[in-house]
Amino acid sequence: MTPSVFLAGSFDQSIDFRNNLLSILQRAGMNILDCQKSTDPGNDFTQTVAGAIQQANCSIHILSRDFGQTLPTDPNTSLAKYQLNEARKKLNANPDFKIFIWYPTEVLAADKEPAQEAFINEIRNSIAKNMMFTNIASPIQLVDDIRSMLTSVEKVKFDIKEAEVFLICNQLDEGEAGNVIDMLSDIVDVEKLTIVQDSDMDYSEFCSQQIGKSKLAVVYFKETSEWALPFVQQVWKQVGGASSHTPILLIGDDNTETNMNKKFKAPKVISLIVAGELIPLEIKVQYDKVLEGKI
Repeated sequence: MTPSVFLAGSFDQSIDFRNNLLSILQRAGMNILDCQKSTDPGNDFTQTVAGAIQQANCSIHILSRDFGQTLPTDPNTSLAKYQLNEARKKLNANPDFKIFIWYPTEVLAADKEPAQEAFINEIRNSIAKNMMFTNIASPIQLVDDIRSMLTSVEKVKFDIKEAEVFLICNQLDEGEAGNVIDMLSDIVDVEKLTIVQDSDMDYSEFCSQQIGKSKLAVVYFKETSEWALPFVQQVWKQVGGASSHTPILLIGDDNTETNMNKKFKAPKVISLIVAGELIPLEIKVQYDKVLEGKI
């Protein structure tokens, strides 16, 4: 799918940079949403900007050494600042939107108007996620970076079921995990995932989706502690860490001597090493705590 790019208008000294960048973007096959032709900074300009940003996947803003034209209704807001503010609104409403701010090296080295210097500093101090601030010299490299950031791999949608407990184990512990599930399944609904080495399945994405539909996630291990610890850390980050709504129980069998110190401390993670025969009971205890809002 061809990305649609809102290329912010330049009504000041950055016009040459803009024209050069526009040509490269067009050669790269991008769909350009342009407000440059709207020279009236009044209603026509603001409406054009709003309509273009609404259709765009990203916006590109070029910083100049001049503050430039301002809105008729607000002498403290330049047209460049207005366009960036509108792009920020789109980013706040749509986290998939991206903002690229180009501060050409020639502008960086030049003397700037005090108002523009303040505007640039304000931008630098408020860079958010999915905003890129760069003074890269080559507009060709800039376009290549933009294209790379806009290219995303579509995530696989797995067939996920609502579950009370989602239990994950390594293939090497599958037999013992099966016994745990047999004892649990009479009292709670359990979904199981076995991690198979060298599989092409995106386990990280599957776990992220399934944990979101489960009340408690359990990573079980007996002989596979060297797998379990890094795996639970990866999954914890994938589901949002401390912001996740689903707690993760990392539980190991103390019948394996090397398991005694295998724990991961983090918000929303419970790490336990208990006797193998008590593991089903401990999972039920932690599940009850989730229902009671104690975790």
